[in-house]
Amino acid sequence: MLFSTATGYALRALAAMPENGSYSLAKDLASQLGLPGPYLAKILQSLAQEGLLQSVRGPRGGFRLARPAHHITVGAVVAVMDGMESMSGCVMGFTNCQGTGQGKPCPLHGAWQEVKDHLEQTMTTVTIRDLQLLDLRNQDGAPWLRAMDLRPAPARRVPPPSLAKLG
Repeated sequence: MLFSTATGYALRALAAMPENGSYSLAKDLASQLGLPGPYLAKILQSLAQEGLLQSVRGPRGGFRLARPAHHITVGAVVAVMDGMESMSGCVMGFTNCQGTGQGKPCPLHGAWQEVKDHLEQTMTTVTIRDLQLLDLRNQDGAPWLRAMDLRPAPARRVPPPSLAKLG
């Protein structure tokens, strides 16, 4: 995975939050998404400190989106959780790989730079609302659209005819 586990959890939690302004408890989100509760609570607190969420303590408290989901980009979440510099290193892990003439770039430097540029551009346009259109609860890691669940319907069992009706 390109992003940290914390960033993945943050994106999933934000996408699961209701847009009606109601508050969600961290433990309820964790249960709904199958994530570790205490870890998710810390992540949500970080998002609240950075202004992506609002939080209220107390029996009617919890977390809610600080602004509409279509105004929160994936890039904003990545910047809060990992920092954009997390993507600035060499894809091969070389410390002296630089394409600015200060060192010899690795063989993948140019291609990786193009990928990073495209990814950064995309992250500024993809929003939490876009993620809300996906069902991010899928345990095998492959999200599917909520609006049209493309999984095949389970086969219906037809009961065998009753012997009493045959005779």
